[in-house]
Order: sequence, then C-alpha cells, then structure tokens
Amino acid sequence: MLKAGKYHKVYFFAHQAAEKALKGFLLTRGFISPKIHNLIDLVNLCVRYDSSFAEFLPQARLLNQFYLPTRYPGVLPGNPLLEVDKGTAEEALGWAKGIFAYCKKMGLAG
Repeated sequence: MLKAGKYHKVYFFAHQAAEKALKGFLLTRGFISPKIHNLIDLVNLCVRYDSSFAEFLPQARLLNQFYLPTRYPGVLPGNPLLEVDKGTAEEALGWAKGIFAYCKKMGLAG
C-alpha cells in the first residue's frame, strides 16, 4: 500500500497489525481480549502483565486517531486528521512494526 501511494490504507493496516499483536500478547498470558479496537485500552491491558508496555502509549494514541477515518472514509467530514501523507504513513508503519516485534518478543519470553 505504501508503494502504491495508498497512505490511508497503510495507516489502517498499521493500526490493525498493532491491535492484533497486542491481543496476541494478551492471549499468551491467558487473557482473552474484549472485542475492542482502541489501542490505548489494549496497551493498558498489556501493562497489567508487564509495565514496559506503557512505552507504547504515545504510538497507540497516534494510531488510534486515524482508525475511524481510514476504516470509514467520510465518517468525520472536515476532520484534519484525514490528511495522511507518505511520511505519516511510514511513521505509522514503523510504530506498528515496533509494537509487533515487542509483543512477539514478550510473548515468546513468557
């Protein structure tokens, strides 16, 4: 999606990757996550098992901002957060990769 210039999709899939990674970590701890998409809530659930997850709260906040507008374009007309450029998409992708790698490491460590 990044190469195709579909930056909204990059941001959406970055959110999805982070969400699934956090839920995967929770599963390794025997906790079945509620059906939520809010990354802040998921990070806070992970913090219950390992306080080091708190470092991901800033990224979770930023990824959350684009969840609805990228999932449902037009849902928030005039929202300035709809401006997703290549740099923003690359940043989101980096955050998701970081969260994913950390969750994988922590899940394997447990």
